[in-house]
Amino acid sequence: MQKIDAHQHFWRYDAETDGWITDEMKVLRHDFMPPDLKKELERNGFDGCVAVQAEQSEQETQFLLELVAEYPFIKGVVGWLDIRAKNFEQRLEHFADQSALKGLRHIVQDEHDDFLLRDDFMEGISLLADYDLTYDILIYEHKLPAAV
Repeated sequence: MQKIDAHQHFWRYDAETDGWITDEMKVLRHDFMPPDLKKELERNGFDGCVAVQAEQSEQETQFLLELVAEYPFIKGVVGWLDIRAKNFEQRLEHFADQSALKGLRHIVQDEHDDFLLRDDFMEGISLLADYDLTYDILIYEHKLPAAV
């Protein structure tokens, strides 16, 4: 049985695009790449990890999928695609041959309370099962009723 870290972020730090990293989190203000993690995984008896998006962009999803090709200990990716977009199914088709893509997430905690109940979101999320993808939810407690 493999031991997998189910939630890992990788990035090349950029103060402009990573503005969410506040002064309180300044320890995060540097690159985090797979070679850094590999040592920690080995030291703690893990066989691999799942890379999870930290930026809401298709470029981030592509970046993580490229890391999988280079670092086999990354067992899967939870990426981001615009679930609300009119061309969402086309974007799913575009990534359908990427077997490392296991799921998607959207940072809903930063959205209006009705975000999860919007028709465009509900329509998009209903397509994920057709592509054997999961949805990782990131919300605050007060949004649980909408999530249910």
